[in-house]
Amino acid sequence: MMSKSQQRFVVGVLLALAGLVSAALLIEGTLRLLTPEWLRFRMSEIDSGQQVFFNSDEGWPLECLDGGCYRFTPGSEFKVVTSEYSHSVSIDEYGARVTPDSIISDARFIPFVGDSFTFGIGVDDNETFVNLLDVVPNVDLLNMGIPGSALSHHIDIVERRHAELGAPELYVFVFFLGNDFQNLVEGRNIREIESVESETNSSESLYPTLSSQLDWLSSMNEYVLSNYTLRRIYTIQWVRHKLLLLFNQANADLMDPVFLITRTDRPYLEDAMEYFDEELQRLIATARVLQFEFAFLVLPDRHQVNSELLEVKLSYYGISEDKIDTMLPNRAIIDVLNVNDITYLDITECISVRNDVKDLYYLRDNHFTSRGHAAAAACMSKEMEQIFAMKLSGAH
Repeated sequence: MMSKSQQRFVVGVLLALAGLVSAALLIEGTLRLLTPEWLRFRMSEIDSGQQVFFNSDEGWPLECLDGGCYRFTPGSEFKVVTSEYSHSVSIDEYGARVTPDSIISDARFIPFVGDSFTFGIGVDDNETFVNLLDVVPNVDLLNMGIPGSALSHHIDIVERRHAELGAPELYVFVFFLGNDFQNLVEGRNIREIESVESETNSSESLYPTLSSQLDWLSSMNEYVLSNYTLRRIYTIQWVRHKLLLLFNQANADLMDPVFLITRTDRPYLEDAMEYFDEELQRLIATARVLQFEFAFLVLPDRHQVNSELLEVKLSYYGISEDKIDTMLPNRAIIDVLNVNDITYLDITECISVRNDVKDLYYLRDNHFTSRGHAAAAACMSKEMEQIFAMKLSGAH
């Protein structure tokens, strides 16, 4: 038998627990009835399923050397599956994703070098924008996109494979504004950290924003997202949002990469452009030595072309609208290309004025849908034809 004091204690604990549960249920019900727009979008992202992370590509038939992958295994096939899409991939004899026309020994061809946007994650072989372009007679296009790669890696691939590919006259380097700047900075940061560690035996971070000290928070987030029940609780996502705002106010900057380079109150773009310019000079020198022409194709992030989505995400991250300039990275990269007299095509404006812009990107994954690739091909087709004609005629 419990004493009266013990009984009162147990009753008190039970009442407290009942109060906490009631409060949690009340908050959960309120959030479900009066859902903020940012939370509605967040739950939609979660419902769409987990995205694929392209930093490992485990099981993909990639051929790699010295820490970098330079092509897929020729003639291989594999599948890419998430809850948002499922498609097969076929690789041609050059270790590139197949395009409509088989490349023959006496044909001229133009390699497109880029990341997962070029490769076409999320769509079938015949739906990539490289596949949809058919702008120059008797010239084939080669889709050399490798997910997770950056400009520095693309130059390495060209240096390694130029002779093997038969010394193409022209390359197109595809630059996705959503994360290519971040990949460029992170790649450089990793090399610098490895250099410092080898010289000083120290693991000190040189770029805290990208080498996050908040691994515990990331682990907790992944645990919640992997649990079917927890990830569907609105209250948990609401608390997560408040923690995100708190950390971002402390300059942790936990957000989509495009928001780092479109912010006017942060130096990230300035740092990234320094690295971009260095790699561009390396590319210019490489093109001079190997005797090829090249052009840049600039692709927009969805937040740059979808104003409604931008507004939702600004609220989610707690960023004031006057601290964002969505075209800032476009102007920065175009200025550098113009200074160096580099031919380029930026399709951001063309994509942004389309009425179906919401349907051009996947909800969670951020890659082009099949409609997005078709829109991109339509936006670039005419000008790309002019670039090809100019560059190929000038190569002789």
